[in-house]
Parts: sequence; C-alpha cells; structure tokens
Amino acid sequence: MRLNLNQLAIFAKVIECGGFSAAAQVLFLSQSSVSKQVQNLEASLRTVLVDRSGPKIRPTPAGRVLLAQTKEMLALADHAVGAVQAAARWPNERLVVGSTAAVGDYLLPAVLRELRRREPDGLFTVVVNSPECLAGALQQGRIGVGVADGPLPPGRYESEELASDEMLLICAPDHPLAGQEVTPADLSAESFLLLESGSQTRRQLLELLHTWDLVGARTLDLWGTESVREAVRIGLGISLVPRRSVRFELLHGVLAELHVDPGPTPRTVTANWTVARPLSPYEELLLSLLREVANTPTTPPSSLPPEPGRPGPGSGPGSGSGGTPPPPGIPLQARRAAGGAEPPPALDEAEPSTRSR
Repeated sequence: MRLNLNQLAIFAKVIECGGFSAAAQVLFLSQSSVSKQVQNLEASLRTVLVDRSGPKIRPTPAGRVLLAQTKEMLALADHAVGAVQAAARWPNERLVVGSTAAVGDYLLPAVLRELRRREPDGLFTVVVNSPECLAGALQQGRIGVGVADGPLPPGRYESEELASDEMLLICAPDHPLAGQEVTPADLSAESFLLLESGSQTRRQLLELLHTWDLVGARTLDLWGTESVREAVRIGLGISLVPRRSVRFELLHGVLAELHVDPGPTPRTVTANWTVARPLSPYEELLLSLLREVANTPTTPPSSLPPEPGRPGPGSGPGSGSGGTPPPPGIPLQARRAAGGAEPPPALDEAEPSTRSR
C-alpha cells in the first residue's frame, strides 16, 4: 500500500480546521474536492478516519494514530525537499569562483561577503589565475563563473561588461611630483614598478611607456598588488593601479597620485560564465551579485569613515601630524578557501599559481 502525501496533508488540515468547509477555504480547494480526498484515503486504508456525526468533526482512534504519523511524514518530506534544493544550490558542496588577481583583491571580497550573508551555509573557493587559464576553465565547465579585469581570450563562454575601472599612476606621498600635473618627459628619470608577466596591468603600463616614448625607462618586476603598493609607498618607484584598489591609501596620505597627460585609459571589468553546462542557482546568484556590486558607485573617499586600524584623513605621512601609516592590507590570495580547509582545484595544472591583473 502506498500513502498519498497530498491526501495525508488534506486529512491533517481537515482535523486542524475542524471541518471540511474550513479546510477547503485554507487550501483554496472546493469542499467536495477536500471531502473526496479524505474518502479516498479512508478507502485505501480500509477504515474510517474522521467522525462526521457531531457538529464538529473529530478523528477516530485510527485517525488519531494516522494524524501523529502524518505530521512526522510531512516534516520528513519537507526536509527532503530542502536537502535536494540545497544540493542544487551547491553542486559538489563548493562553489569555485575564478578571478584574475586585481579584481580578486578589491572587488570579490564585497561580493563574497554578500554571498555569505544570503547563503550562510554555502561553501566557496576563489581560484586566482591568468586570463588564459581562466578562459580554459570556463570553456571546459570546471568553473561556472569568472571575473576579470579586462576581456578574456576568445572562447566558448559568455561575457558581459560590468564596469569601467579607472587606472592611475601612484607615487610615494613625499615624491617631488606628487599631486602635480606632469608630462611624460617629467617621468623619464623615474623607475616603473611592473607586475608579473601575464598581468593585464603590466601590459597596460608597458603600452603607456611606449606611447610616452619611455621604452628605455628603468623598470622593476614585482609580484602582487600588495608588494607594488608597499614598494611605491617607500619610494622605490611609481606604478599603475586601479583607483578602487588604493582609494583608502590615497585618502589617508599613504600614497599619492600623479596626473599625467596623456593618462592611462580605463579598462573594463568583465563577468564570464560557462556555456558547457547549466549554471547552478548558487552560480546564478554569484553572477547577479557581481553585477550588483560592480555597478555600485564607489563611495567618495572623503565620505568614508576610517577603517579600524587606519588613521583618519590628515594623519598619514606628510600630513605634519606625526601619524603612522596603516599596515598594508591583506589582499585576497589565490586559492583561498572560505568555509572549509579543503584545498581548491587549480585552473591549470601546468600553471597552478599564475596571477594576473
């Protein structure tokens, strides 16, 4: 014998409401339909479940036994539905987010914070790699969604422009040209700090040096946005960065901007998603949050309160107040796993730790 969950739910509602008519109103069904479902349940069990003799219906002894079991069965069914929905939201128990490193440093933390707020039980891993490796993982469906600072190489996946990223030259706050309008010729004696090979920012800075006729300028190769910020802060050279990645340092006087004409052109932050397989609901939510956060206007630095551990405006180096600069921030590192210690998969086994900006 197979019990019908729908019939059991209607039976429980009839007992709860004390009548067929009242139950029909709650269930948005006709009274005859509710009565028929209960009769069918009684026929399948070959016993009377409802005492219809009084002004208010009551369960028979057999009906009371079934009612207790029905509540347990319906609760178990609800639990099963929730478990299936959770499995659909979080395939393989973990969401893998692909990223190039610059947006991984300053854009993804806000996205992942909102993702965790909405889905506190979801697990996610951020894998940072080069545009080429990110494109390959998307084409093969090893990751569902990836975000990059610029277009990825052409491939079998969908892409969408999220926002324009303003780029600027930064220098130490005590640099003689800090905050000034300069020409490329004024920069001929400067050292330019380059990110690692394959970086989008490195390519853009090298193109600028060519445009400025400074191909022979001194350069120094570094690894990671944080190392560039620190090297610039102590006066090792000047470099190119997204404005959003240094907005607090500019506000607090830890770094300064160089205004050069012609200046760097903005670049586009892109969201990219696989077409090799359907996106899970969890990946769809990630894509939606990327659009939401990337298109949120950056709060003007003057209206932002100081971060914990950071000095307020006017207390940074060069302010004359004797303040100490804030400690360097900790960027979102490649292969950070949130919500568990399980190591994330590499996007490309041949180049597992490549970072790109």
